Amino acid sequence: MVAGRLGALVAERAEHGGVDPERFPIGRSGPMIGTVAGMGVYGGLVVRTTLDPAEQPFLHDHQIDGTPVLPGVLGIEGFAEVAALPLPGWRPVEIDDVEFHAPCKFYRGEPRELMITATFRPDGDQLVARCRLVGVRHLANQPEPQVTTHFVGTVRLAREPVGDATTHAAPPSPNGHGVAADAIYGVYFHGPAFQVLERAWLDRGNPVGLFAADLPTDHVPAERPELVSPRLIELIFQTAGVWEIGRQGRFGLPHRVDRIVLHDAVGPHGRLSALVTSEDDGFDGQVVDESGAVLLELTGYHTVELPGGADPERSTLLTRAMAD
Repeated sequence: MVAGRLGALVAERAEHGGVDPERFPIGRSGPMIGTVAGMGVYGGLVVRTTLDPAEQPFLHDHQIDGTPVLPGVLGIEGFAEVAALPLPGWRPVEIDDVEFHAPCKFYRGEPRELMITATFRPDGDQLVARCRLVGVRHLANQPEPQVTTHFVGTVRLAREPVGDATTHAAPPSPNGHGVAADAIYGVYFHGPAFQVLERAWLDRGNPVGLFAADLPTDHVPAERPELVSPRLIELIFQTAGVWEIGRQGRFGLPHRVDRIVLHDAVGPHGRLSALVTSEDDGFDGQVVDESGAVLLELTGYHTVELPGGADPERSTLLTRAMAD
């Protein structure tokens, strides 16, 4: 308690925790994997990744007041990638208890190194990884670096997929109702790679969002695979956000997600839609294809209001669309 740390009591006995960082399949991993720093008894798996807003579309096209900010959905993607990295044959099937504690900003648009950690435990026939995304900044005139935990979450991994047969009623047609992308992104700050909504409208009082066709790639190298389809999670976030702006005049940013289930849907796919319902102070949502097959479902999405909110003049069309 006096020293504030345990020091040698939690020091690893072997360099890198006893693993060879070069043996991890980095080249086959997604865009949030950089280099493995080690995998120890106490600190778990540690991955360091340098991201550059000049290179990554998910940063360049996600700026608030001119500052690139790591999208929360890419933090979730990072958790899944790191959790799956040491476990060939296992796949993320669920992400729980996600909390966005502090925005991860790339000041002056400069590259920044992030650290993602994962500590593992068994749970029945699944494995559970508790993950953190941490940023370190060296500030002028401060002897110690500023260490910030930006996001936390839990990834469940299994050998088999879940929910192949999960279906929902086929998504409704907008029939000319709602609000189109040009009005939505006159309010939202997202650039082309994250303009995931082609149209949003109401169906029996609940918001529906149509996934945009022909989106540009959201990461480079484009061939590195994403594990959780982050832009489908973003589709639910933005569909809920349009409803918040239109109904409440409130511009909400992601704050917490209770549960995300990743389904291995078998179906025609085609155009995808987000079906969202407002629950108490949060939202639930599903991403479905044209046949009603569920690709992803999310429960307990909660937001925190963006300081300054939405421009009332620009959000007029959203207010009208969500009042129908």
